[in-house]
Amino acid sequence: MVRRSRNLRIKPLIAIYCEGDSEKAYFEMLKRKYHGANVHTEKISINKMGKQGLDLLVAASAKIKQLPRTKQIDQAYVVFDRDDLTIAELQKCARFAKQHHIKIIFSSINIEIWILMHFQAVTRAFTRRELNQLLSREKYFNTDYAKFKGQPYDDFLIDRVKTAKLNADKLLEASTKPWYNRDPYTNINTFLSEIFDVTEF
Repeated sequence: MVRRSRNLRIKPLIAIYCEGDSEKAYFEMLKRKYHGANVHTEKISINKMGKQGLDLLVAASAKIKQLPRTKQIDQAYVVFDRDDLTIAELQKCARFAKQHHIKIIFSSINIEIWILMHFQAVTRAFTRRELNQLLSREKYFNTDYAKFKGQPYDDFLIDRVKTAKLNADKLLEASTKPWYNRDPYTNINTFLSEIFDVTEF
């Protein structure tokens, strides 16, 4: 929904709630790249240990309800990874998100699968350890990626978003299975245009 005031187009207010530092750092980079969008990114800390998909959605929904009337958002997105979540748990997440008008941005096994797509196509599943080791190589981040996570991505990725989108588009076209049944998987590419109001990446 695009709000209007006295016939002036007001950009929709977008909220992105993340579970980790990598996700927050990445979407902050996109805010800098596509600076015309009205996007607020926030990391939500969940006090519970372990599986956090539904917990994150519940926490985001509570935050949305607490917003003052003057700061009501037009669309909320919650970003999280598969980690150890089961298919049944991911299905619960999908139902909750639909009931509360939240869109899920999801990556399997984690957001690093999307980060890797900035450099190459992805056709197979990776473990978290494999992704960290691969991204640490010289032609990628050339540093211990596990320690780098959460730092600004601009110098490495800001000019590679188009490559990532094209690679992710191809991955999505390769299967018609539901998102919670797929690995590798990411849907970040499908939301870039609507979040940042861009057609060029």
